[in-house]
Amino acid sequence: MSLPSAPRIGFVTSTDPYNRRSWSGVHYSILKAAERNIGPVTALGPVPMVWPLRIGDNLNRRLITPLTRKRYHYSWSIVMAKIYARIFGRRLQQQPFDLLLAPASFTEIAYLDTTVPIVYIEDSTLGQLIDFYAGLMGLLTVSKRELNFIEKKALDNASLVCYSSEWAAQSAIQDYGADPAKVVVIPFGANYPSPPDYAEIADKPRNAECRLFLMGGEWGRKGVAIAYDTIVALNERGVPATLTVVGCAPPAAEAHKYQHPGFTTIPYLNMGEAADLQRLDTLFRTADFFILPSRAECAAIAFADANSFGLPVVTTDVGGIASFVEQGKTGVMLPLSATGEDFATTIQSLYQDEAAYQQMRVAARQRYEETLNWDQWALQLKRELHTRGLWPTT
Repeated sequence: MSLPSAPRIGFVTSTDPYNRRSWSGVHYSILKAAERNIGPVTALGPVPMVWPLRIGDNLNRRLITPLTRKRYHYSWSIVMAKIYARIFGRRLQQQPFDLLLAPASFTEIAYLDTTVPIVYIEDSTLGQLIDFYAGLMGLLTVSKRELNFIEKKALDNASLVCYSSEWAAQSAIQDYGADPAKVVVIPFGANYPSPPDYAEIADKPRNAECRLFLMGGEWGRKGVAIAYDTIVALNERGVPATLTVVGCAPPAAEAHKYQHPGFTTIPYLNMGEAADLQRLDTLFRTADFFILPSRAECAAIAFADANSFGLPVVTTDVGGIASFVEQGKTGVMLPLSATGEDFATTIQSLYQDEAAYQQMRVAARQRYEETLNWDQWALQLKRELHTRGLWPTT
């Protein structure tokens, strides 16, 4: 008599989840955390779509954009969703699964016909991004309608919808009519591969100069100009301060505006390269604050990375940030209208109060250990699956 096989998880993404650039490393982190804490995982992607995407690109460049000055989001379209459904449907027939994880895969699961429970994982709804995020601006009206239609179908097709913030979860319920009973909020974890032990960062004194660190890929959306104004204001107040930015640089036409000697930009560091990882590690360890005056944000994984180093976060109260930063405890969220002077006032107050600063450092690290790590994310997801009978309890 053969024993029943262990429950198996299929990982539905059109990209390669083992590529650390796929969804900024979140695909890889979710897959590995699920393997460690839930059960065996098989990646069902990638799904190369060279010709459909090439055709869509040519249509935009040669016809749609010249005629309308807008574009059609061909990669997230009903046609692509149906192609994905056919491809993943065939792959599901080749081997049995008990659960499907679909992170940022609304197009892949919208039309997927399967009896296997689907967990749809996201950090926002499309309604929160259309006409707001750069990649979703300037779209044809028909394209916007398709995006919202596909999002709705994905939400309906999922057995469990897992968001990284209350902000996103409420949009799914209010804007798309998602069943509140199947919507849960579990903040994402840190992607940094080797954070220090707690003992290495406990009681670390602040630096003689206030070192600010910012990591982000978009100069405008991440509010880097405001962060720059912050160090200018701090230095003018007699508080020596520096700012190091990783991931972007000022637009070439504006570079002359950002010449403060305490300002440094590093356009790109790859965590997969030992030398780059070591440089990033040094930046995290030697910083006093992680600053990110975001103009728009879904779930900045960098907050969790910063907390793993015991770094207090100073940011804006926008998007899904409130699910990552505990106001006044692990960091400070300022209103979207806050200027560099406002950020400087907040940072100066904390920097010059050693006791308050150390208390926030400890709280930031505790937040990472208790919530903002991928193992805790996966364990909470497993509990939600158990509660709903979507995964065995033994």
